[in-house]
Amino acid sequence: MKFPVSPYPSIGEIVYEVAVRSGLVLSTDISNLYEDLKAFKDDRKRPGLDPIEIPTTILYSIEARLAEYLGDPYAANLIFVGARRWLEFYAGFVTRHDAGLLERQHMRELLWPTIFGVGGYLLLNAVYLVLPLVKPTVVLNSSAPFGCVIKALCTRGSKDYSLICEHRAKEHGIDFDNCRDTLDAWLKGPTVPNLDRALELLKALGLDHEMGPKLWVVAGRLLSRTPLEYRKSIANHFSLTELTIADAEKAFFWRKREVAMENVQQYCIGPDRPYGALREALYSPDVPRDAAAVQDMLTRLELTWEPIAGQTYHIVEWLRARFLVLCRQNEKALEHYQAAYNLGVGRDPDIFKNVLAEALALAGKLGKKKLVKRYDSLLGLHWMGEWDGESSSLPELFDKRFDPRLFYE
Repeated sequence: MKFPVSPYPSIGEIVYEVAVRSGLVLSTDISNLYEDLKAFKDDRKRPGLDPIEIPTTILYSIEARLAEYLGDPYAANLIFVGARRWLEFYAGFVTRHDAGLLERQHMRELLWPTIFGVGGYLLLNAVYLVLPLVKPTVVLNSSAPFGCVIKALCTRGSKDYSLICEHRAKEHGIDFDNCRDTLDAWLKGPTVPNLDRALELLKALGLDHEMGPKLWVVAGRLLSRTPLEYRKSIANHFSLTELTIADAEKAFFWRKREVAMENVQQYCIGPDRPYGALREALYSPDVPRDAAAVQDMLTRLELTWEPIAGQTYHIVEWLRARFLVLCRQNEKALEHYQAAYNLGVGRDPDIFKNVLAEALALAGKLGKKKLVKRYDSLLGLHWMGEWDGESSSLPELFDKRFDPRLFYE
């Protein structure tokens, strides 16, 4: 089965982009860190990952890289505490906002002016507070943000440029003119050095032990690898007063509604829409038990939603899974719950509210302890779930999720 790309970028993808673009992790890395990060971008490996789960081990490794670069583990830890809080917010944010029929490109256009934009604002504003080197909006709107940072650090202009080139020529035993050509390329962009080379620039200026310049170099490199249109989204937040992340989420919500209304007009969905009746049949004990009718509705729903299968098939899988449980075909049902999760995570909050919650109860019924633990961990990440962690309560949880009156004979 080919798994769709979720509308929302996963936390792993975000960490990958920031780590690689900032230079903290290189593709030539001799450790497994780059490969571990790259897995979040590899569609062949993605279904095996927990897309919305925070990659804790990877974050610790990147934090260690930053601590080594800054020469200050405490400062690196403070930065990553803030980063983790933002990622935790994002994890909850994804479960609160249904993507509906929107795709990755729609979300990218919605997230940058709002959630990602405010995240970038908070990061760059913190760097500016440490060292007010250059106005953030100037760096953000520059065609070469890294070059903009270096120019600001070179307070004596061409004299400092020569100092840098002399230092690098001596350090590497290379021609001065070649060093100058390389420096000019960095100043003009879009070429940027890795952090080791950038540290040489600071060393030549006598700034290699200064926290502020080091932070600006990382920020400049990260911004240089970020498209201008997205940098402008970050810059817009510097013109707003009393900005909070809650304001950004509110703006996202209303804009998403507008985009969703525009987007849905392109689809031609059939008039037969048994979704409501199907939900009622599977969840309400007041509806007469008729397995054949439910099976028919499932078939019709799949046919009706065929034009939007990529955005909705996780719902079909979820409802089919529940139907199979009620038909006492538990092993087969669990497979459909897992498929529903893989297809819908990052798109539909019901994946956590219903699919994972029901899958956990079913896994407990089947005695699959590893799956119970995994589902409980994912639900706990979003402060969801009804299980108290005691194995003895799993039968009660199953009966709560699957009312005995709902089963088919």
